[in-house]
Amino acid sequence: MPKGVTVTRLRKKFRLLPVLTALFLAACSNIECPLDNIVVATCGLYTAEDGNPLTLEDSLTIRPAGRDILLLNRAQGISSFVLPLRNAAGTDTLLLRFSNARKQVATDTLFLTHTTQPHFESIDCPTAVFHALTAVRWTSHALGVMPLTLDSVALVRSTVNYDDIENLQLYLRATSSR
Repeated sequence: MPKGVTVTRLRKKFRLLPVLTALFLAACSNIECPLDNIVVATCGLYTAEDGNPLTLEDSLTIRPAGRDILLLNRAQGISSFVLPLRNAAGTDTLLLRFSNARKQVATDTLFLTHTTQPHFESIDCPTAVFHALTAVRWTSHALGVMPLTLDSVALVRSTVNYDDIENLQLYLRATSSR
């Protein structure tokens, strides 16, 4: 076999080597998608009187207004909880229903205004939507109806992402006869 033919064959074989190497490296890439890619706002409960953390003795149920789903169902003994925010709307209206063993029931409303920001880790990872809380409003019921009410809300961190960091502080007021 002539020497020129062998070199030509080797050149043809080695032309594919960079392409095959690139494909191999791309197939073996180490993509680290977040395991917990749920984006929720973290809310802490505090007493309105002194600002101390509060463990809820009464029952709290949270649902979005106008929708037949529950975000939190009859929770007791909690000092914090998480809330998902809607991706398609700029405001979430949440109904906070307080109830106790004496069959007293009252509902307060929490309005969360936010913007959405798509978040991409990699093309191989699912897309997440981060939020930026821009405003918080609330309504409160009279303490005569139910001796526990939402007194005020503080926005302590506007960025809602994967981090498990408190976004909202809910201050609850109770009557002294509890």
